[in-house]
Amino acid sequence: MRKCCKFQQGIIPELHRYAQSTFHEGTHRQSPGDSTPWRDSSSPINRLRAWWLAPMAKGSIIAAWSITLAFGTYCFSIQEDAKGTYLLNNVLLRSLHDEIKRADANQQRVSELEETMKQYLEENEENEKSSKLNKIKASNEKGTTGLINYELQLSREKYRGDQIHARNQHLVEEIAKLRQEMLKSNEETNLLLQEISKLKKFTERLSQ
Repeated sequence: MRKCCKFQQGIIPELHRYAQSTFHEGTHRQSPGDSTPWRDSSSPINRLRAWWLAPMAKGSIIAAWSITLAFGTYCFSIQEDAKGTYLLNNVLLRSLHDEIKRADANQQRVSELEETMKQYLEENEENEKSSKLNKIKASNEKGTTGLINYELQLSREKYRGDQIHARNQHLVEEIAKLRQEMLKSNEETNLLLQEISKLKKFTERLSQ
């Protein structure tokens, strides 16, 4: 109890070579100048207390603790930097993955737009071709209708010409008949004149 109280008060007990006995106490006793750790200190706890109370030991342990703290903070900072870089790499990889997904989606949309543009151009070409064919058909139909109308007009004009020619022929025949009748009438008038001249001569002879 006294020793414990002395250690609690910070007083080192007197280290005497006969203070404690060891396993070789009876067989061998050292001279007063010699010392061994087994005989000089009572226990390892007392040795630790004595070492802690020494100023050099305090400085060494403070230096050791400061070195360990500095090394620990350095390692902690390295770990935090590594963690930050790991998280940053994860964020960058996620953003890169998102960008790749967006690029793939954009490429898919571009391919879809190209397909739709191709279909739109093909439909426009088909519509232009169909409109051209319809225009050609309409122009052909107009041409055929024009030709039909022209042929109808030609047939009408031909019919009119035929009728006029028939009328002219009839008029020519009538004129020929009139000429013949006129010739007959002229002949008859000439005969009548001759008869009249004969009657005049006969009347003149009768009057003489």
